[in-house]
Amino acid sequence: MAASESQTYRTLPARVVGWVILVAIGGLAVIMGVVEAGLGNNPVSPAAFLAVVAAVVWAVLLRPCVRLEPDRVEMSNLLTDVSVPFSRLGAVEHQWSLELIDNAGDKHSSWAIPVRRELRPRRDIDSYAESTTRGRAHEGNNAEAVAGHVLRAQQRWKLDGGVAEPGQGARRTWALSAIIPVVATLVLLALVLLLG
Repeated sequence: MAASESQTYRTLPARVVGWVILVAIGGLAVIMGVVEAGLGNNPVSPAAFLAVVAAVVWAVLLRPCVRLEPDRVEMSNLLTDVSVPFSRLGAVEHQWSLELIDNAGDKHSSWAIPVRRELRPRRDIDSYAESTTRGRAHEGNNAEAVAGHVLRAQQRWKLDGGVAEPGQGARRTWALSAIIPVVATLVLLALVLLLG
């Protein structure tokens, strides 16, 4: 990662499932709208309900991510966003998910980056070969791999003259880009049901 680049991390299954669901919802909304219009009903009602489902899919599967900036880590979670400047980053862990501990001692976990889980038990593991070939072939976006990227970026920041801020915490804000679509589609659904 160059000094001015940022990198975004999400798990592939969440992206694939999220986009498949959104495409299916779009097709279903069109089909249900045509059927409802053919029956003389309000074609917007099914679309309003499916819009709520699409907003939830956006908030739960597609929006959550971890962005690694040259001077900080930003986590987009379900209801909150957390920005942890490297000057306030005390430790990086990966027990259950990517976990950042700020200099105030608060732990911030990522919804988007869980620990790596094996789909099937592994047999006959050669630890040397594992560390030299398999582990390097495709590390994926799991907590251990992303924690390594964060630690390397923080080291780069320190080498460039970064200074720590002892006792200072991260900045946590409400995730308006997740909350507003869900609330707006719920309001739309309520209006359609009340006026329909």
